[in-house]
Amino acid sequence: MKQSIPLLFQQRHVLPGGRMPIRVAPGPQMDAFKAALTSDIGFGICMFDEAEHGHHFFHIGTRVTVEDLDTSALDGSLIVTVYGHENFRINALEQDDSGVFSGEYDIIPQWPEVEIRNDQIVLADKLKQMFNKHPELNQLNLNKEFNNLSWLCQRWLEILPVPASEKQALLNTPNCQDTYDYLMSIMQKPH
Repeated sequence: MKQSIPLLFQQRHVLPGGRMPIRVAPGPQMDAFKAALTSDIGFGICMFDEAEHGHHFFHIGTRVTVEDLDTSALDGSLIVTVYGHENFRINALEQDDSGVFSGEYDIIPQWPEVEIRNDQIVLADKLKQMFNKHPELNQLNLNKEFNNLSWLCQRWLEILPVPASEKQALLNTPNCQDTYDYLMSIMQKPH
């Protein structure tokens, strides 16, 4: 039996084990969010990037559930805090009469936990510095796994302005090693 999940498209992306606030604007996006809330498995968030390839969504997404929501005083948008469970790959995309998207999908195996080595501690130290500098990020990450390289790499992919196409390529690997190498190449470049 094929699995189907309601979808929302965002320029930011949450990954397994991560939490992120997303803005859901009134109109079609709100309708899609309301439909997604009726799903008992949560809904999917897929990266959307209009800067890279015109209006383009990417096929790897994350199944999320809602942990908290609030209304923006500025424009009536919902600010929804979601938690990422697992990544998936969309095989087919459908849009119903009300404009809500859903996708047939397959789960992508999660990256295995990898204990951090001494030469990789810089990644954890820099993330701790980032959390100290940005308390809102620190508060989102309740269960910190600074000894798990996979967790560290996923948190960095969430917060760094990495092009969506590069994130997709990194997420399409069986473990975090390519992401670690990529992150280290970025961090070692002179600024």
